[in-house]
Amino acid sequence: MTRIRLLALVCASSAALLPDSPSRAQVSYSLGLGPEITWRTVEHTKTVTIGGGSSTSTSAASGLALAARMFGAGHMDLSDGSLQLSGGIEVIVPARRVVEGTISPTNSGNPHDVWPGRWDFRDGIGLGATFRVGRHVGDGSRRVYGLIGARRMWSEFATGGTNPETGIAGEDRTRLARWPMSVGAGLTLGGRWPTDLRVTYTRSTTDWVVTQPGLRLDYRYVTSGVALSVGIGKIH
Repeated sequence: MTRIRLLALVCASSAALLPDSPSRAQVSYSLGLGPEITWRTVEHTKTVTIGGGSSTSTSAASGLALAARMFGAGHMDLSDGSLQLSGGIEVIVPARRVVEGTISPTNSGNPHDVWPGRWDFRDGIGLGATFRVGRHVGDGSRRVYGLIGARRMWSEFATGGTNPETGIAGEDRTRLARWPMSVGAGLTLGGRWPTDLRVTYTRSTTDWVVTQPGLRLDYRYVTSGVALSVGIGKIH
């Protein structure tokens, strides 16, 4: 949870630097939920090391990821009412969609060749924190903003290989925490039930190592995506 705690500390520190007089700053809170759609690309790299030699193969696959996002945030309008700072937390509940790919063999004739095999990736539930800076536009009920954030996603990774000589297949599968960082921009439309629209770019790198006597397998998953989310909430 180190990265989320650090982001929360930044939000708290920023708020501490602001004037605390009610006449100079106005504080509000919002709660909401909505869907999130992400076009995600996963790049999987497998490295096989035996003795003093190693071989590496990489493949990538893409697909749509769907999730529900529940969020809560605190907002502080500065003295002139045009600039707003916000810090929030979110819970992400993904649909169980899988990104699948195939690792190609290296076929160099060495003992450390990478065997052909399937791999897959899927997300579990996640927690996140965001910090954003925005401005009121138009009549003041709309806001545009930029944001940075971090999430902790509980994800499942799997990779397999088939021995080309014997036809015997094997698979390594595990659940690991990954830490996608995000940057983006958004627009909040005012009203009784404010609607929040935002676009973010996320990226994470997850490494995983399996060792056996005389054998080391290094797996890396680089996950990136562009997400569009719509949230409908209530401001207090």
